Amino acid sequence: MAAEGDRAVAAQAAAGNAAAFAALVESHAQRLHRWLVATGTAHHDAEDVVQEAFLRAHAAIARYDARWAFSTWLFTIAHRVRLDLAARRRDHAPLDDIHAAPAAATDALPDGGLWSRARALLPADEFRLLWLHYAEDQAPAAVARILDINPIAARVRLHRARKRLEAALRADPSFTPAEALS
Repeated sequence: MAAEGDRAVAAQAAAGNAAAFAALVESHAQRLHRWLVATGTAHHDAEDVVQEAFLRAHAAIARYDARWAFSTWLFTIAHRVRLDLAARRRDHAPLDDIHAAPAAATDALPDGGLWSRARALLPADEFRLLWLHYAEDQAPAAVARILDINPIAARVRLHRARKRLEAALRADPSFTPAEALS
C-alpha cells in the first residue's frame, strides 16, 4: 500500500471502519516485524511489540497526522513500545542484541549480504538508521521522527553510519564491491 493509499485507509479506520484498519495491519505487520528482528529484537519480543504497536495505533488512530506516512507513525509507535519493553526488562535479559539477529532477517533482502555485514560492523543505533532509510525507504526526517531524534542529527548520523560502513568494508579484504549488489 503506497503512502497516499495508507493515508486514505487510515482516515477510513479513524472513521470506525474495522476492515480499513485490518488492511493497514495486513499491509504493515510483516514489514514492522522484519525491521524489529533485523535490528536485534528476538522473534517472540518482536511479535509482542508488533501486536502492542497495532493496539496502540488502533486506540490512537484518530490522532494520526496525515502529514506523515502511516508507516512513519506506526514505526514510531513500535520503536516506543520496544523502548518501553526494554525499560521494563532492565534487570532481566536484554531485549535487543543486534549481533544475535538471525541472518534470515537481512539475507532475504536483494542485497542481504551487505545488510548482514552492516549488522555485524555497525553499532545497533547506526544500523537502525540505515535500515529505516534504505530498507524501509524512510526519508531522513521520518527516520528522525521514528527514532525521536533531531532531524539534523538524523542526517548527520546517517552520513556517519554510511562512512563508517564504507570504511569497514574497504578494510575487509574478503569484501568486493560486486558483493554489495548481489
